[in-house]
Amino acid sequence: MNHPTLSLGLCLWASLAVAAELHPWFGDGMVLQRDQPIRIAGTAAPSAKVTVHLGAEISTVEVPPSGRWSVVFPARSANAQPTTIAVEERSQTLTVGNVLVGDVWICAGQSNMEFPLSRDADAKTELPQANLALVRLRNHSFAGQYRYAAPLDAATVAQMTVAHFYSGRWETCTPKSAAPLSAVGYYFAKRIAAEAGVPVGIVNYAVGGAPIEAFISREALASNAVFRKKVTGNWLDNESLEGSFVRLRGRQHVGAAQEAPGDDGGPNHGFKPGFAWAAGPAQATDFAVKGVLWYQGESNAIRQADIGEYGGLMKLLVADWRQRWQQPNLPFYWVQLPSINEPARQFWPEFREVQRQLTREISASGMAVALDVGAAKDVHPRHKRAVGERLAALALRDLHGRKDLTAEGPVALDARQAGNTVRVRFRSAEGLTLAGPTPPLVETRLTGRTDFTPARGVRVEGDMLSIEAEGPVAEVRYAWHMNAAAALRNGADLPAGPFVLKVSE
Repeated sequence: MNHPTLSLGLCLWASLAVAAELHPWFGDGMVLQRDQPIRIAGTAAPSAKVTVHLGAEISTVEVPPSGRWSVVFPARSANAQPTTIAVEERSQTLTVGNVLVGDVWICAGQSNMEFPLSRDADAKTELPQANLALVRLRNHSFAGQYRYAAPLDAATVAQMTVAHFYSGRWETCTPKSAAPLSAVGYYFAKRIAAEAGVPVGIVNYAVGGAPIEAFISREALASNAVFRKKVTGNWLDNESLEGSFVRLRGRQHVGAAQEAPGDDGGPNHGFKPGFAWAAGPAQATDFAVKGVLWYQGESNAIRQADIGEYGGLMKLLVADWRQRWQQPNLPFYWVQLPSINEPARQFWPEFREVQRQLTREISASGMAVALDVGAAKDVHPRHKRAVGERLAALALRDLHGRKDLTAEGPVALDARQAGNTVRVRFRSAEGLTLAGPTPPLVETRLTGRTDFTPARGVRVEGDMLSIEAEGPVAEVRYAWHMNAAAALRNGADLPAGPFVLKVSE
């Protein structure tokens, strides 16, 4: 990281200080990103001399007229031995202790990323052993958290500002600090730290119920010809945003609040386009991170129109975040929506396909399949261990050199027809197996037809799936049901995700 200036976000967190202060990003028990220049920043009186110590290294800066100072130290390798940051200005010294150097991961999305370890299916056994020396947590609660279909009180509404929406600080990983943390983030960090042996910092900005638009900057949305409609007028009345949940909940929370903070886009709220981004991740973009974990989509998978836009929105989000962090290859790993059996989720198969396609369209990305860990009648499945560990497997393979690791289930590559047989080819398919399909998991659409019918003669041939054809087949699909079973797996017992493929000769 070598920013010539600090981002606009820095000027939002404090008025100019007389005595030196550190940016709120810094705190006891934090993790600094390894292998990238280390920026330390804060505020002080203009023209003051600020001396910063990072362990034995020292850097001095004269505070510019803006009052916002920063220094950059050379990159460091991962180090589990705690160091100290000290900031001296005149006779005052600020100290941040117990600082490790490792990998910092941003967690974002909606309620399944927010879902705390205390509610996880394995919480009773996992929490007592959650003293993880290499794992550090920065879990952000937010204004209106766990408040449902009712108006927010005046004190909560008043917190709907960029400066006060999120609240959190760095903590070491203990049973107490891990309990409210994202269970997905916890299991991810635990596996990475154990297998890679590096300190891991988890920074959680998830907002339950938030659509993807909330995590894309308003500037990025406004500059996009397709999506500028998302930030035109009051978001509570904007029909380009999902209304049966997203805008409805917004109206319930802040629609009648007379003193709600806001702007020409309407009152602030965690669901408002651009707001969760501005209040959370935008405040950290001056400080290097390792990558992003994303579990979101439930609020964008209700209407087919929103599903049609999601791919473009996700690509816009990734491009925007990478530009803001000035890390063009910032890794993004996301979770494919799991199985469920609720009428309102009828379009989830289409949404999962969009998520699958994005792995081909976004570089330095990956997807954890969660089809087998859903809950039929609950949009919040409690088994998060598999999700976090599957995300970790992707990072271990891609970023930690674990080429020996089977990091994903079978991934469909293509489908070809020869005579009366269609064969689907996969990668990561060693030990491929297919269990009993109920409802029908493999379906085909004949050329000239619009309907899919259950496939016949489906069997495994090595690392391929073989299907008997009753004529020319146009498409083949798998697990195209909101509550489909995860019947197709590899030898590592990892499931294939749903897919639809055009068939070629």
